[in-house]
Amino acid sequence: MNNRVEKIRGQYGKQLAELICRKVNHHDCCHDILQEVYLKIIQHTDKIEMANNVGPYIKKLASNTVIDYYRAQKNTEKVGKEEDFVSTSEIEAPDRTYELAGSFFMDMIEALPPIYKYALVKTELEGISQKQLATDLGISYSGLKSRVQRAKEMLRQSILDCCDYKFDSYGNVISCCGEDCC
Repeated sequence: MNNRVEKIRGQYGKQLAELICRKVNHHDCCHDILQEVYLKIIQHTDKIEMANNVGPYIKKLASNTVIDYYRAQKNTEKVGKEEDFVSTSEIEAPDRTYELAGSFFMDMIEALPPIYKYALVKTELEGISQKQLATDLGISYSGLKSRVQRAKEMLRQSILDCCDYKFDSYGNVISCCGEDCC
């Protein structure tokens, strides 16, 4: 590695690692992305040297690399869709997102008021775009966005009320009250 890259690594390495690990909740993926950032720094050293302010340039490079990581994840995973909405008990939740949630999660969704439940299930579990659903329901796009947002907040509050969670400084759950939960 050249001296310029070593200098950048020494000056911004810890900040880059914290930035990436804050956005990616998986230790190994965090370090893989960090290595990818260093590779990009090596490949584009000439552009970085021409930047007026190296710090923000490097941080933007890291943020873009994280975005690329999530885009790659999104493109490799397919979410199943149901034909008709009947009840949340008949919906097969996508494996990667809700497999740990168990049946109590679906019970919490079922307990939402019908307009919020419908909006949440259609957009988040079935993958219908909010614009499309708003058109189908004959309401404004912003109205549907509000419904989905309210549904998520109600669901979030139900989950937080269910157990006594403890969070780390990054907002990750580090412990729960135990077997008594929900």
